[in-house]
Amino acid sequence: MKRFIRTIWRWFVSWNVGLFSALISLLAFRLPFFISFLIGISIGVMYSLYMKKKEKKDQLYDFKDERLKDAKKKVRKIGQSLWRIRSVAMFSKLSRLYSICQKIIEIVEKQPDRLAVAQPFFNTTLDSIVTIIDKYIYLTKQPVKSEEIRQAIHEAEEALSLALTKAENELLDMLEEDLFDLKTEVKLVKHTIASEDPISLPIKHTVTITEEKKHEQKR
Repeated sequence: MKRFIRTIWRWFVSWNVGLFSALISLLAFRLPFFISFLIGISIGVMYSLYMKKKEKKDQLYDFKDERLKDAKKKVRKIGQSLWRIRSVAMFSKLSRLYSICQKIIEIVEKQPDRLAVAQPFFNTTLDSIVTIIDKYIYLTKQPVKSEEIRQAIHEAEEALSLALTKAENELLDMLEEDLFDLKTEVKLVKHTIASEDPISLPIKHTVTITEEKKHEQKR
């Protein structure tokens, strides 16, 4: 329904822009009716295409913004779960995982184009991490634990360790472009400095006091 309304609105605005352009051409510039009519149609069509392109761009931006908000919500859940972890080792791992996920979010916020790189991590890995953490905390807080529960807790700890490695690799992948840019700039600076001619300083001729006296005696 929203798409239909947007289409009707685009046609309405484009028609009025084209009509106004035709009237300006006809009345202000005294162009023939047929030419003014073609100008109006052309401008109306071009404006319609412009609005359609802008609409798609806005929809893409809204989509990216929604995905980023969803990812931030999941990362926030990881941070909130830290204070319910009883194991010191797992608290340390999840703290690092939380920090890395925050850094990934920060990079995407500053450079929205990086969302395409982080999207698989946001869609699959983060969901699994949040689910595993919730189940892990639930099982660790049970007063009675069977061998099956202990095994499940152990497997959850291993899975979260793998998730930490996955997050680290994801962050490294996102930093790869920055690393390449830095190396390129460093090489450029080194090449520029190496290609410059050494600075030649003027040679100063120093005359000692003894030489000055000898010169005076000769006179």
